[in-house]
Amino acid sequence: MMSFILFSCSGKYKVPPGILQREEMQNVLWDIMRAQALAVEMARKDSTIREVAQIKMLTQKVFDIHHINSSEFDKSYAWYTSHPHMMRMVLDSMNSRNQRQSELRMKGGYKSPVKDSAKAKVHA
Repeated sequence: MMSFILFSCSGKYKVPPGILQREEMQNVLWDIMRAQALAVEMARKDSTIREVAQIKMLTQKVFDIHHINSSEFDKSYAWYTSHPHMMRMVLDSMNSRNQRQSELRMKGGYKSPVKDSAKAKVHA
């Protein structure tokens, strides 16, 4: 009986094949959110840039950077939203990352460990 309980609990946190693993989903969502914020900012500063088109273009660049396509992302996103405990883990990790970076920025010690891929591709 005890082994059944342990097995059923451990399966609760498994991501099936064909779905982005938790860390990759976190990275993709993080980059999409930053790309969308960048697109909004660019459109706000330049009236010739259409916000929706810019968001679509930058989101596609994020998919390219992560070597996925929109169908793979959509399938993974649907899986995570139908498994709220897993989505919560992804979002909590993203929130922690944001808080750490904000604290470091306030102290003047933040150096991005990775070049901002969305920004770099826009200006390429």
